[in-house]
Order: sequence, then structure tokens, then C-alpha cells
Amino acid sequence: MSESPVNVDRVLDLAEAIFDNSASESEFVELDAILLTDRISRGRYLDYCRMQVALRLEMRSHRATQKVHQQIDIESAVSAPIDSNIMMGEAPSTMPGNSPVLGFLGSAYHGTVGFFSQELPLSCLIAAVIMGAAMLGAWAYKITPHQHIATAPSKSVPSDARPEFVFVGRITGLVDVKWSDDPNYLPPLGFGAVPLGRKYKLDAGLMEITYDTGAKVILQGPCTYEVESSSGGYLALGKLTALVEKRGEGRGARGEGSESNPQSLIPNPLFAIRTPTALVTDLGTEFGVEVDKAGVTESRVFRGSVKVQLVGGTGLASGTPRETVLRENESARVEKDKGDGGLRLVLHGAVGNPPKFARRMMEPPKLLDLLDIVAGGDGRGKRRARGVDPVDGTPTDRRPEDFSGNRSFRPVRWHRLIDGVFVPDGRDGAMQIDSAGRVFDGFPATTSKTCGSIWAEAAEKRPEDRGADRMYDVDDMTRAGQFMPDRRGLLCLHANAGITFSLEAVRKFYPGAGPSRFRAVAGLVESRTNDPPPFDGMVDLWVLVDGRLELKRVGLRRRDGLFNVDVRLGPGDRFLTLAVGDGGDDIHSDQFVLGDPVLEMAENCGAGVPPAPAAGTAAPQTKKEVEP
Repeated sequence: MSESPVNVDRVLDLAEAIFDNSASESEFVELDAILLTDRISRGRYLDYCRMQVALRLEMRSHRATQKVHQQIDIESAVSAPIDSNIMMGEAPSTMPGNSPVLGFLGSAYHGTVGFFSQELPLSCLIAAVIMGAAMLGAWAYKITPHQHIATAPSKSVPSDARPEFVFVGRITGLVDVKWSDDPNYLPPLGFGAVPLGRKYKLDAGLMEITYDTGAKVILQGPCTYEVESSSGGYLALGKLTALVEKRGEGRGARGEGSESNPQSLIPNPLFAIRTPTALVTDLGTEFGVEVDKAGVTESRVFRGSVKVQLVGGTGLASGTPRETVLRENESARVEKDKGDGGLRLVLHGAVGNPPKFARRMMEPPKLLDLLDIVAGGDGRGKRRARGVDPVDGTPTDRRPEDFSGNRSFRPVRWHRLIDGVFVPDGRDGAMQIDSAGRVFDGFPATTSKTCGSIWAEAAEKRPEDRGADRMYDVDDMTRAGQFMPDRRGLLCLHANAGITFSLEAVRKFYPGAGPSRFRAVAGLVESRTNDPPPFDGMVDLWVLVDGRLELKRVGLRRRDGLFNVDVRLGPGDRFLTLAVGDGGDDIHSDQFVLGDPVLEMAENCGAGVPPAPAAGTAAPQTKKEVEP
């Protein structure tokens, strides 16, 4: 079989770009397509990878040797002059005595002679070989999230006869995936494009494919799935869950520009999943399909409806229908009849929502930790000892100096769950409080000064965090534990400071769930480093949802103690705003905290909420207002 010189040369160019970290996404996709179909190109790519490993090991060994020589004040020995003619069995010629060792890619024989003629101990050479073998072995182990190359099952095809690849979607999620150990299977290169005819074989984990039509399929390992068209595929073994959007909601309306494999039995444009014994066709729905090793197919509908048809059998069992329509919470199984061996369709009726199918790539959390979000996390972790500058919205790991705000809302672009920050000051009227343009006219005039950052203080400081922000040091607080019954920590808001969280972004980040309540323990903390009287500290607190005032406390002092904050959030609410003002007596000792601040998450977030004011208009102050 002859080589494909164009592909081989192109593979080397692409491989060089990948090792230089200059490859684009389209080049990754192109390399994936070539390696899937050309055995010779795969071999050349593996050779190139081995060469790169050997080259890097050689260079590291050479540098290490030079470093040792420098440390012991010994110059590197110069190898005896050896000409390439010696390697060819001819008479030697003279080389310059101080010729440097040439690299692996410069001249093969000079690189080899130079490498072995140095004063490199044999043990170093053996260690380098072992390390190279270990690196190649680790590189070949196929488990996400790393990208891997293996041998593909398809035979090499001449370049002029190879069909053009048609891409019908993308891989949009991988969770704990272990690819098949089949030596003839080539795993995908990470989150790449999905070509028509591509087969995916998972031994474990979850993988999500998003078709260009908007349909999403979650494969649950062990599973074997082949993309047969732009509107479906063939499930040979395992389980999947499909979520199909309404017509026209995806990146292309269903049925427009549809591509399919000529051997596919899926009728376009309806989205459908084919199995060895059945064809499950979408009628606007979310459904699951499972196929066992015997080819028995079970389909369950979570929402909407599907049509289940029998295919692939030599006949039907007596009295069985050829197709049926399943609706919400119904299921059916296609199996072989024990009597005549024909296919039989068994209806199960209503079955509820069976938990055996993975309907999400990850289960949404029950609580989101606002401290983790302020410190740069996604709400599920325990990040602390970081904050947000209330003036410009930048992240910080230290307490900045006292400074004045400019009354402007500053979007936070580095964190999707934080909408923005501001310094509350109502001396010039209403202020913008979120990126949708909503304003609030309830802030009084303040000094427009602020001190410190909006800070995530840990319940127990790590040694490396001590001294990071001395304004809020949990070790100096006389009653910090009362604010932290769950030992999460303190959200520190020294007057004047405001922060807005994006509830809408939270719902997008955790599909299927949303914030239902905001809870915290609030008050001014007592610190051994507070200013002496008369600077005892006094603040005002506002909690707003989409510009609507939900909670207000004015003239709050330390002697007023702590209090619980519990604000209900509806499924249509977009923003949660927390603001602290100086109470009209400057910002001295205005160390306000929200202990254990969390967002409670729920799949059904409750009834609707009153319509929010239009952008640019002030919200009415209709909620709780207390003046201690």
C-alpha cells in the first residue's frame, strides 16, 4: 500500500504546531480527521512524538551534565574528532577540535556521536531511557481529561478517494470518561468537533454531544454510539439521554442542511436514535434509551413524547404492534419473544422519572457558597482569603488602601457569577446597581469613601493567609463564631461597598436548578484593633433583588447584635445586590460582615415574582425596613 505524501507532510506540520503550542482549534480538528482514516499518518505522528520525547530528554541530560561540570569547576570534555566517513567505513578526516555537540535534528550521526562522547554516566543514560518509556506509557493511557492518540480501526484510504468530513456538532462535556481499551479505537482529541460517522466507545463516565440543531445527547458508559446523521445516531450498547429543542431553537433549524450517512435508517429531519431492534423518534421531548448485550431496547420518556418502532427483526411476535407512541413518564421495551423468536413490544405505562439515566452532566449543588464565589470559585468549593475591589471590580488577595469611589457601577468581567460592584452614594440621586441598567434611588448621601476589599474570610485561617487582610482577621474578632454557625466564614463588606451577583448566570452554569433563597448571619464585628470611641462604627444595609428592596437596616451598630438574613428568590429573578453604607458618620470601624452566606438551590424555585422595574427606573421600596 502506498503512502499518502500530502497527508504525511501535513501531519508533521500539524504535529509541530501542537508541540509549539501554536495549533488552532481547526488544526486540532484537521489532525483528528487525518489520524482517523490514515494508518501511515498515524504511524508517522507517533514517530514524531517519540522523536520529541527523545530530543527533550537528550537536551535535559546535556544541560544537567553542563550544570554539574560548572558546579565542580570542570570543563566539559571535548570528544575526539570523528568524521562521518568512519560510520560509512571510509577513511577518517579531521574535524575542528572544539566542535560543539550537535542537536538531535541537526545531523543524526553528529548528534549521536556527540551525545555518547560526553562524560555522561551510563546511569544517566539508563535513567533517561526509563523516563522516556514512562512518559510514552503515561501518554498512551486513555482517560479524560487528557487528550490521547491510539490506533484507529479504519483502513488507510488513498487521499484522492477519501471522502470529505462533515461535522454535525461538538463534544460539549466530559465527566470522568475512560475510553475503550480496544486497540483499534481512537479516542477524540478532547472537546472537538463531531464528524459524521464518528463512533464513540466509553468504558465509563459521561460524555455530552451537542448537535448543530441544538439537540443534546448524554452518553453513559459503558456505551457504544455512532453519529449517523445530523439528527441522530446508532446506539449499539449502553445508555443515553437525549434532549431535543423545539424547532428552530438550535444553531440551525431542524431539517435545514441535514446530513446523514447513506447506510443510516434514520429518517431526516426528525431526531431519532436507532438500536439493533428499535427506532426511537423524537416528537418534541427528553427521553432515555438503553440497549443491553442481547439487543433488548428500553425507552423511557421524561418529557414530551417519542415514537418507538420495531426494526431489524425477522418477524414480529404474534399480537404485537409494530410501533407505539410513548408520552411523559411512560416506557416500553423491545425484546425477542421466547416462543417464536420474533420481536415483541412491551408497554410499561407510567413509571415516573427513573434515576438510572443520567439527565445532567453533573448534579446541581444544594447550596452555593458566596464566599467561594467572591474568592474566584464556582460556589461549590472552599476558596477563601481573596476578594474583589469595590471600586474597579478587579480580584485581589490583599487589603488595598482607603480610597474614594466614583459612583459608577463597574461590571466584573473575570467572573461570570459576579455581575459587578459599586460604591453606594445617593448624593446625586439614583445609582445603577446591575448590568441590566437598573437603578436604586434609596441610597443616602455618603462620604463615597471605601476601605478594604469585599473579602472572603475563612472561619479558620491557614498559616499562609495570616496577615493577608488585617482589617478582617478572624483571630482578632471577639465573637466571630456567632456569625458562623456552619463554620463557612465571613463575607466582609466594609462601608461603603456594594456587590451584585448574577442569579441568571447561576442558572445557566447549573442547568435544571436555580437559587431559591439567600441566607446569612449579619452584623458588625468587634475587633481588638477597632478605633476607640467616638468611632464606634455605624452602617446601613440594603438587600435588593432586581432593584426591588427586600431588606433594609439603617443605623446599625455593634451593640445591636447580629441578625438573620433570609431573602426569597424567584425563578425569574436575575440579580442579587448587597450594599453597605457608612450610616452618615464616616467609615471608621464600619466592619460589617455576612456570616455563612449561601444561596439555597432548588429545581423548582417557587412561584413567579412581581415584574422588575424597567432598566433606568427606580424600584419601589416595599419590603422590610427596620431602624434599630
